[in-house]
Amino acid sequence: MLNFYKAKFQRFLFCLVAISATLVNHSIGAEKDKSAPLDNSSPATISRLKNDLFYLASPDREGRGPLTNGLLRAGDYIADRFKEIGLKPLTKDGTYFQPFTVGGVVMNEPSTIEFKGPEGITKAFVVEPGKKIPDATLIALGSEGKTEGPLVFAGYGITMGKEGTYDDYQSINAEKKIVMILRDAPRQGRKDDGFETPNRRRTLSSLTEKIGNAQKHNAAGVIFVNDKHGAAETDALIDFAYLATNRFGGKIPVFMISRKLADSLLSASGQGKLEDKETAIDKELKPQSAEIKGFSVTMDAHLKRGNVIPVRNVVGVLEGSGPLAEEAIVIGAHYDHVGSGGFGSLGAGRVVAIHQGADDNGSGTTAMLELAKRFASQKNRQGRRLIFIAFSAEELGLFGSVHYCKEPLYPLEKTAAMVNLDMVGRLRPDKDSKKDRMLVQGSGTSEGFELLLDKINKGFDFTTIRQKSGFGPSDHSSFASKKIPVLFFWTDVHEDYHRPTDTPDKINYEGMDKIIRFSSQIIGELASIKEKPKFIEVKTTRTGGTRQGGPKLGFRPGYNEDEKGVAVEGVTEGEPAAKAGIKAEDKIVKIDGKEIKNIEVYMEIMQGKKAGQTIKIGIIRKGKALELDVKLE
Repeated sequence: MLNFYKAKFQRFLFCLVAISATLVNHSIGAEKDKSAPLDNSSPATISRLKNDLFYLASPDREGRGPLTNGLLRAGDYIADRFKEIGLKPLTKDGTYFQPFTVGGVVMNEPSTIEFKGPEGITKAFVVEPGKKIPDATLIALGSEGKTEGPLVFAGYGITMGKEGTYDDYQSINAEKKIVMILRDAPRQGRKDDGFETPNRRRTLSSLTEKIGNAQKHNAAGVIFVNDKHGAAETDALIDFAYLATNRFGGKIPVFMISRKLADSLLSASGQGKLEDKETAIDKELKPQSAEIKGFSVTMDAHLKRGNVIPVRNVVGVLEGSGPLAEEAIVIGAHYDHVGSGGFGSLGAGRVVAIHQGADDNGSGTTAMLELAKRFASQKNRQGRRLIFIAFSAEELGLFGSVHYCKEPLYPLEKTAAMVNLDMVGRLRPDKDSKKDRMLVQGSGTSEGFELLLDKINKGFDFTTIRQKSGFGPSDHSSFASKKIPVLFFWTDVHEDYHRPTDTPDKINYEGMDKIIRFSSQIIGELASIKEKPKFIEVKTTRTGGTRQGGPKLGFRPGYNEDEKGVAVEGVTEGEPAAKAGIKAEDKIVKIDGKEIKNIEVYMEIMQGKKAGQTIKIGIIRKGKALELDVKLE
């Protein structure tokens, strides 16, 4: 699953409403108002912020996606900055890294693909982990193993409609053969494309759908080739890491080759070029599938599935002093992003290009580094210790913060609060008040947080849009699920969110520094207040339901499971899940007899349900299978 939670950012959080501060007699914020208007950002500060952010969001960081060297380099950079600032490691091995793994697939040794043709033609390619060659690559959606067979051109690999409206397999026998398949679908951009709906076109165009269709026709393997539109000028092959976190696991090996190589194979067998076949298909929407005579293919794919993708949180600590020194405040920001986009991109056609992630979340990581520097410069600082964490794998499903909360480097029972910074680089005026607009989550997770926000804001004059709940699509949610009070600051989505255009030159650095100054005062108070903040469970907006309205169960799904099903992180009292007896740590595996493989399948099934229906939900609880009747609302 790629980025399910974060990709829902805009829809989840546009529902935020301004909530007036609750005036309570509590030690947080109840002291004499010490806030005052602050000076503007200094040139030295802006220069420092730019240095960090331009490094983290450089194209050389490769979008900080999983399995990229760019993500490794970003982690090393953050660790070096922690050391330079004066933070100490928390890990037992004395490093700043907390390693863990997430589910996916890795290429564990070189893989090969070899073409043998007429008159002794042989073309062989070795695909090595971490290295790219222009004409061949292994695709992470297939299986491991060795296979061979005759080569067949199978058009776009599509079988559409029960009546065979369009079927690339209708004139060929693909059994025990290697099928060469074009990406996408015929007649792109035409209104008379012959497809029922745009959604249907997208489904038929998906790589997983094409692999599944090849398997139904008993193919021995799949070779993808860019279609003429997708190839553009570069004919870039899909990088192995691009699909390494996808949960789909094909049963046959899958490679990809260049159009140049594909053309040479077709030409050698007397079939012209790919573009000739594409043109013929588009003309009358008739398949042009055929055996590529004289050619056979041998594939040897080496990959491993499971909890195998290595990632790292980066953790540093500033020790506290005085009577509160044994308690801690966590200041967090995720430093990963979506790599080359694709399924994680919100650009048109899920564009494949480096997504630099300047605002998301180079800005939050940079802000965290600046906060660490400012607190480290305070001599004889009194109060709780400050733990700074750059989380990884947030874009895949909050994995980094979930891992830290499961295996904390400092006891969670001694953690007083967590402050999260994610997308703080686009501060802009509120349409109504014309004041700088900042969004805040978690304002109701401890008594007095509302009053504290009001007090500190007197020196900044933000228009704050607040949500009391601490559950949302960023790393603070993992801490809230462990009953730790949280505050999350961000500046809202924008037209560059999860697109290649989220670049460092578009960041409002002065606005970022204003949020840093605001956050430093909040953190300073949380670190020094005598009474440890007490967590308040805030009833959340229902989750665990459909994409666009409709019935919802009211549970918080977990995102760190490798096994099939949807983990239940927590339930909301009074909602259908809780009423039916579903509990935290259950796993939903069936709905009305249909298997739930992952959160996407769950959502698709729920999308067809209606309020008032009673459905049967199969769960696994402590290893035992149960079935519960749930009435939807």
